[in-house]
Amino acid sequence: MVERASALEGHNAPRRFGLIPPSGPGIRLSERPVLGIWLAAAWPDRLAETGAAAAAAAGADAAPGPGQSATGRRGTLLRIEPLKWLLISEDDIPTPSLAEADGTVLELGHARTVIHVSGPSAADLMARLVPLDLRPGTFPEGSVASTRMHQMGVTILARDGGYDLFCLRSFGLAAWTLIGEVAAQFGAEVV
Repeated sequence: MVERASALEGHNAPRRFGLIPPSGPGIRLSERPVLGIWLAAAWPDRLAETGAAAAAAAGADAAPGPGQSATGRRGTLLRIEPLKWLLISEDDIPTPSLAEADGTVLELGHARTVIHVSGPSAADLMARLVPLDLRPGTFPEGSVASTRMHQMGVTILARDGGYDLFCLRSFGLAAWTLIGEVAAQFGAEVV
């Protein structure tokens, strides 16, 4: 197996920066270690079958609906588009089993960077980066959205009291740098 290289290597060393208030940093940044990322795409008339196969691959009871996620024994399944799910895992997982007549599966583990943003000011930071209301009252834990962040496409998952941002690996460092520049006003810590 090919070793995965981080797009953020050399840039994500633990440190504090920006205007750190007495209460501590308002933002915590880290790269989420995700080894398995699979895209399951359904043919329009085979949505139920593809969803069931994706849920089985994640070890979840059922496939999530639009804008939602479901966590199972082997991974988390995100409904990212009307006919697509993203299966993510911190472990290297096998190729999801999907009949050719139902849809297609694509491995994306090497093609994505996952940045985790958390802390008491995380929702305020995200309000400055994306055109969505990601406050916990409107975007609760497990919610999923695909949007733009300063001309970069990102998928956002509300997870672990913060947000996972999935971006193309080639934009990983640009996204990390942008988030860091905006986070400095809240005081930030890379963990």
